Amino acid sequence: MRSKRARNTTAVAAFALFVLFIAGHDRRADDHGLFASERQPSKPKPKAAVGRFGPASGVASKPHLPPSKQAWTLDEARGHLALNPRDPYIQYVALQLADADGRRQSVAEEIERWTRPNNWRTGRRGQVDLFSIFSGALAVQESLQLDTLRDDRPQGRGRPQLASVKELKGPTIKGHPWKEMLAGRDPAVSELSGCVPSDQYLVQSRSLIKLVDLAETGDLWATHLFNQAAQDATSARVGDRLREQLAVRVSRLTRPFYDAVVEQVAVTGSDLYLREGSDVTLIFKIRQPAVFKPRLDQFLDEAAKSSPDAARSTGRYGGIDYVHVATPDRRVHVFSAYPRPDLHVRSNSLVGLARVLSAIQGKSETGDPVERLGETDEFKYIRTLMPEGAPDEDVFVYLSDPFIRHMVGPKLKLTERRRMLGYNHLRMINHAAMMYRTQYGQRAKTLADLVDGGCARDVYGEGPLASPVGGEYALGPDGLTGWCSMLGTPRSLVPCCELPLDDVTQAEAEAYQAFLNEYNSYWRTFFDPIAIRIRVTPGQYRAETIVLPLINNSIYTGLSQTLGGTPKPLDALPVPKGNIFTLAMQFDKGRLVGQLPGVVSGLTRELEGIAPAELQELDVKAFVERGLGDQIGLHMYDATQLFEFNLTGFLGQAFGTFQGRNWFSQETMWISMLVASLNSPVYLSIPVTDAAIVDRFFDALDPLLAAAARRPERGWFFEVNQDFYKLSGDESATPVRTFALSFGPLKWRFFWARIGDGLYVATKKFVLDDIAAAHAERSRQPAGVTPDAGPAAHAMIRIRPAHWEKVLPDFQLGWAENNRIACLNNLGRLSGVARAYAAEHADPANSDPRTAAEQILDEAGSLYGVDFLSPDGGEYVLARDGRTMAHTVYGSQLQPIQPERPGKASETTRALGELEGVTVQLTFLEDGLHAVLAIDRK
Repeated sequence: MRSKRARNTTAVAAFALFVLFIAGHDRRADDHGLFASERQPSKPKPKAAVGRFGPASGVASKPHLPPSKQAWTLDEARGHLALNPRDPYIQYVALQLADADGRRQSVAEEIERWTRPNNWRTGRRGQVDLFSIFSGALAVQESLQLDTLRDDRPQGRGRPQLASVKELKGPTIKGHPWKEMLAGRDPAVSELSGCVPSDQYLVQSRSLIKLVDLAETGDLWATHLFNQAAQDATSARVGDRLREQLAVRVSRLTRPFYDAVVEQVAVTGSDLYLREGSDVTLIFKIRQPAVFKPRLDQFLDEAAKSSPDAARSTGRYGGIDYVHVATPDRRVHVFSAYPRPDLHVRSNSLVGLARVLSAIQGKSETGDPVERLGETDEFKYIRTLMPEGAPDEDVFVYLSDPFIRHMVGPKLKLTERRRMLGYNHLRMINHAAMMYRTQYGQRAKTLADLVDGGCARDVYGEGPLASPVGGEYALGPDGLTGWCSMLGTPRSLVPCCELPLDDVTQAEAEAYQAFLNEYNSYWRTFFDPIAIRIRVTPGQYRAETIVLPLINNSIYTGLSQTLGGTPKPLDALPVPKGNIFTLAMQFDKGRLVGQLPGVVSGLTRELEGIAPAELQELDVKAFVERGLGDQIGLHMYDATQLFEFNLTGFLGQAFGTFQGRNWFSQETMWISMLVASLNSPVYLSIPVTDAAIVDRFFDALDPLLAAAARRPERGWFFEVNQDFYKLSGDESATPVRTFALSFGPLKWRFFWARIGDGLYVATKKFVLDDIAAAHAERSRQPAGVTPDAGPAAHAMIRIRPAHWEKVLPDFQLGWAENNRIACLNNLGRLSGVARAYAAEHADPANSDPRTAAEQILDEAGSLYGVDFLSPDGGEYVLARDGRTMAHTVYGSQLQPIQPERPGKASETTRALGELEGVTVQLTFLEDGLHAVLAIDRK
């Protein structure tokens, strides 16, 4: 069976970049006619013609064929959708059958009802975002397909043109004054940063193997996190596709070779649409050219021999020779050049190759100067904050100000918008072809066959289904895949930089203006580049980024005002054995002291008439200003989970903003603690700077709390009762105080005590006992032993997997449940393909089930544009009925089986098995916010 690894890092935008070496794609010419000989016509031909993309797409008549035994009926398709409402292929089948039955509108509304819960605010179609970088092409295509089949949007290129795209203005947000900020400094920059245009991203590393190791670990964690977060076990195989496309071999056998002969490697490109298809260029600084060149040229030779339809050619740009090897389906598509003996450039795009060669020479082929990233004041300034060659930098990722402006500019955004509309057509051709195969037991030969067979309403490429980029559509040689002369295939779209865009329509201009208004409303002050440096060692992965000061940004401003002071270690207090999660921060104590008069006034009003003499003894100012430190921590404790509660997500919302309101307040910690305590014990910790002041404060507070507890309060449904007492016990032990809130039959208790140099508030008494034991153990340590005090920062999150004991079975079951749901989601899609397979094969049930499953998985990969993974081991198999799929671990959709924990060989077990701990730290410095993520490995 195919590999069960997930290789798709979807993640976070900038972090996905370090995997760029493993993602991307290319096609034709630039918009300025540099390579006009390779261009395709901008308008579709009136009739079919056999071209390089496959068979003709003409209107050939198709004799009637009898339906197969596996042919879909509308009721069967609707029944399948009831189990798999987000399956775009079965949505297509149901809508096509409903159209023939005169029920298209009702079935479309039914699909909307099944899928609307994710978009309840504006409805399903209101959420289609054709300008998002990471929205997910498959999700966008599902909505576009429904719109197209309902005729809700005009298709094709028939709309009147408005003006040149050059007349549209991009974001007007100003850039930072880089020259003033640089102040004459001249930091060292890498040679490869001077080989990249300033408006492209840069990923550079001193070691190709470090880059690959980082990518593989990113893939592993992306697999686990994406499976758990989205219950999706698919992969676009971005990394494998790019390596194959670029004809680069990276294996255990080749690693010593790269380490010996490569001094530095860089990856660059003009956009981040890596899954759909993007230009990706590799630049190698070679240490031993005589050894490097023969090996890399050998990879080209092997790629040229890998397929009978692979073609090899040569060309020249700017006086530099290049070699081009490509297959018609773009599985291999590489340009290779040596601008200098010690420099090698390898790209999947001729435009991308030309841009990098121009940067290396400092001018384009026409003599125009090229601004190089490494020579800009912006890049040099960032290198003053993150010096070149620092020991904690194995990989450096950089998204420049011009690159971000390009990403949100009208030319790229509208090109990608058209590309996504064309991508939708290609996916719909895939669906129509698979439906035809199911209905008739054989594959269609032309696009017209799909119309004649009732699997398409119109011929793709004509009328309302005309290509939005002016290309021709065709059905590929396999009879299942849509092809476009301008876009390629849905699994390897031509990069945006290869697609011409001169004129825009009124609808396109209005759509971009709406996007721009929203963008400008958020980024109101400066464009900020994104820089990330990453260190890769056997024991740790460490990533650091700097966010330059964001003026008028409520999130940044709220955090910077709340957190402050000279950064100090945030984990210095004793950590008990049950601590599994910590959120700690160093707050601006001066700001808090300034708010004390209002706090004291409110407390006085609350306790008015209750023990007035004792109230006079309560010195709140001394308690806060001199008794307590300037840090606070919220901790989760190991315990059996009653229900799953996403504490980190809750806290993220609590510290974020909602319509400009900063949610961080004095109540945030208490609310977080209360809600989290419903699921497992939690506790707060605050360092103590003067134990005598703290003890006197609580002695004075005791009678006030006791008096207040005698006064009941009325709640919404129940009377709210309060209770306060000190626990009796050993008089020499640390006093433990308890306050309880009762809401009818429900009661929450909070226990607090000063233990050593810390004040602790816990929801369970045994937590304080464990803390006292940890404090005693630390006091017995010999002199000179320094415990881990955590990072010196303003905020910190720390996860301690080593302490997962009681919580682990619940975590494991939850992980296994998500893996099962992801696999069962895959079964619905695979079963639709299995049905087509059964229609084409006389007796699939008696064929080799392993071979049949392999072929079904391959065909499903072509249909959906992803690989179907099995995150918990096991295999997808053809069921006994010969027309549906099952899973050897999780059963079938109607007979699911649930293991108690992920298998030993699963991606989840592998990812967590090597995890020692995770630490995130935030520090506000003069030059901006420094954020560091450290993943410790066993």
